[in-house]
Amino acid sequence: MAGRPSILIAGAGGVVGSAALEHFSRLPDWAAVGLSRRRPPAAGESYLCVDLLDREACVRQLGALPDITHVIYAALFEKPGLIAGWRERDQMNTNLEMLRNLFDGLESGSPRLEHVSLLQGTKAYGAHVHPMSIPGLERAPRDEHPNFYWLQEDLLRERQSKASWSFTIWRPPIVYGHGIGSPMNLMAVIGVHGALLRARRRALAYPGGAGGPLDGVDARLLAQGFEWATDAEAARNETFNLTNGDVYVWENVWPAIAHALGMEVGAPEPQLLYQTLPAKANLWDRIVNEHRLQAPGLLELVGDSLIYADVLFNSGGERPPPPTLLSTVKIRQAGFAPCIDSQQMFVEWLERLQEMRVLPRR
Repeated sequence: MAGRPSILIAGAGGVVGSAALEHFSRLPDWAAVGLSRRRPPAAGESYLCVDLLDREACVRQLGALPDITHVIYAALFEKPGLIAGWRERDQMNTNLEMLRNLFDGLESGSPRLEHVSLLQGTKAYGAHVHPMSIPGLERAPRDEHPNFYWLQEDLLRERQSKASWSFTIWRPPIVYGHGIGSPMNLMAVIGVHGALLRARRRALAYPGGAGGPLDGVDARLLAQGFEWATDAEAARNETFNLTNGDVYVWENVWPAIAHALGMEVGAPEPQLLYQTLPAKANLWDRIVNEHRLQAPGLLELVGDSLIYADVLFNSGGERPPPPTLLSTVKIRQAGFAPCIDSQQMFVEWLERLQEMRVLPRR
């Protein structure tokens, strides 16, 4: 075990963290440890259940991990209702405290720490408070608005200035993956929406409003980026956007999504999913029983992801929302080249959720 890199993935039950934990767990030269407040159903032995708001627990449990060399910080606190909390100071302070407690725990017991990856996103460009400059560029001055990203980044830089480890800050757009129960899991919402329509012998109707071009990132690609940054000199103390490398519009990827669910494309049915889907919880329970799915109840599965979906689908919008596209020139020039076709990404994640028996098979 001496000299073997060991990575701690905080927030390992979420969309980003679960993909990162799977990725590093498959690498023969790495030891991977997941961390979250609740233990996911498929968590392996190398998993810690720690409440990052409990400083004493962090010092006690993380301090007992002397071999941690790398950290991916993908933990996130969201308030019920999701969107409003993005501008509220108490939520910002909570996310700051969680990161501070993690560092306090690691610094008491991980002298070999070499690198930390920290998650941000397009809110760094103010996309949630005003139209952002297109494309979003990492070199742009900090967008001065209240944001826990800045609080966490300042803490990261403060701790790093007194240590020998380096960091990389990541700014992905919409992240697609399979973190069950995450408050921002669009794949689960699409799959559940389709299953409910299919159970009623309906075609797959697009529920949103007018849309424009979007970019996204597959959580698996983000995990590859994390691995690259662990020893890439060009990633030391840098900030990177990372996307799949293409753009898409919902109307063009909807047929591939429908096919992956074994459905035809139907006429659009504009609606607010956070209002319409909870009323179908009993139908979802019947689908789970009929197909013998290993899936929780509807609200436990999708929850506030319904609100997130309504935002991304621009539900009720008669005009496309302001674009939020990111430049990935910087990371390409730094040496990270992998990319993923977004249409294929939707298909593969829906197939993965079917294999996991979270969704009915096609």
